[in-house]
Amino acid sequence: MKKIEDILVYENTSIKEAMRIICDKGLGIVIVVDEINRLKGIVTDGDIRRAIMEGIDVNSEVSLIMTKDYLSARDEMSFDEIINMIRNNPKHFPDHYVLKIPLLSDENKVVDIFIKSANHGFRLLKERNISLKPVEKVLIVGGVGYLGSVLCRKLLNKGYTVKVLDLLMFKDEAVLEIKNNPNFELIHGDMRDITTLTRALNGVDVVILLAAIVGDPASQNQPISTIETNYFATMTLAQACKYHQINRFIFASTCSVYGLGDDILDETAELNPVSLYARSKIESEKAILSIVDENFSPTILRMGTLYGLSPRMRFDLVVNTFAMKAATEKKITVFGGDQWRPLLNVEDAAEAFVKCIEAPIKEVKGQVFNVGSDDQNYQIKHLAEMIKEILPETVVEKLKQEIVKGKVDKRDYKVSFAKINQTLGFKAKKSVKDSILEIYQAIINKQIMDVNNPKHYNNW
Repeated sequence: MKKIEDILVYENTSIKEAMRIICDKGLGIVIVVDEINRLKGIVTDGDIRRAIMEGIDVNSEVSLIMTKDYLSARDEMSFDEIINMIRNNPKHFPDHYVLKIPLLSDENKVVDIFIKSANHGFRLLKERNISLKPVEKVLIVGGVGYLGSVLCRKLLNKGYTVKVLDLLMFKDEAVLEIKNNPNFELIHGDMRDITTLTRALNGVDVVILLAAIVGDPASQNQPISTIETNYFATMTLAQACKYHQINRFIFASTCSVYGLGDDILDETAELNPVSLYARSKIESEKAILSIVDENFSPTILRMGTLYGLSPRMRFDLVVNTFAMKAATEKKITVFGGDQWRPLLNVEDAAEAFVKCIEAPIKEVKGQVFNVGSDDQNYQIKHLAEMIKEILPETVVEKLKQEIVKGKVDKRDYKVSFAKINQTLGFKAKKSVKDSILEIYQAIINKQIMDVNNPKHYNNW
């Protein structure tokens, strides 16, 4: 239970410690008091990040940046009296503005906080019947892609403010319908450019890194860009978040890091990458986790192979490919087929990021989670059989791996997803069968008309 004492700090408290408390308690504010709890000033997470941008050392005392121009109210005032005070204030805080006002005793001691929230009305801290979100503004690096365009919509629907930094390699059509949303901001730029990156980080509470050279073929075709983007730029972004005191950082990794394995693999299993893409993700995971401290709490999400409809549709993913081929050619080709893959619908993948954002920070700090469903570990041949069952007119052609020697995907692994289910309560809701039908119908009904357009493929 949150108590007023949880967010009280002294004037000689360091800025870094104040930010740790802000992130840990999820209120976006600390109250600066003297030795007998008399109010001296207020510090918000925004105050701290602006100070960092101005070059102030985070080890400096919080008194250096605290705000003395604040609203306060007397403890005996009614809610109506406080609301009238807000509305009569020369600054006039609009209805959508989240405001936290210290309540003071006759001796000017801080006894509680009055919280005005656009979503939750008015309340006191001690009336903890409604929790404030510890995160309000999310930056998604790579938010116009296959997963990112789904995640943007999910976060906006939940009331978050969303900022996206994207290179727009496939233009911006995946976010056109949300570009005019007042809670959405799109920055066209490269995460490898430090000036652009710094601008994108301004004012955000959590950073989600999706941007990468994705998939084995793309990484094989662009090894230098893969190393630059998937490792060096990732490390730069993580360090920048740490410097700017952005506590929550979520990194999109992949179950491909397991490569080959006979057992069902959990997060403690040996990593056995068989591609540059997987190796780059492993090195990034190590680098990110190496800089965890009291104010930097990254989380690694190792996702299964994605499938399903998205505003930025991809047809170079196995389920999506099979569904597309069944719709356009009435034929699918299976190379080998005995390989195991953990599968994950893109909507469920987006929900996993939301679960991570909304979890208490102690549950996700420095953690690695496999993201998927135990009952969606499939052999490729099982997917072909499913296609045939759902769409009987489809011809299934099976070829031996040797026919595509040098090009066959060597990955073969099954994954356990018990940890994310037990820790975050995550459970995949979408099924492969239903998603195959959704994709098939979207193509047949001309909702997706240009299935061969290069924009639907990451095999650059």
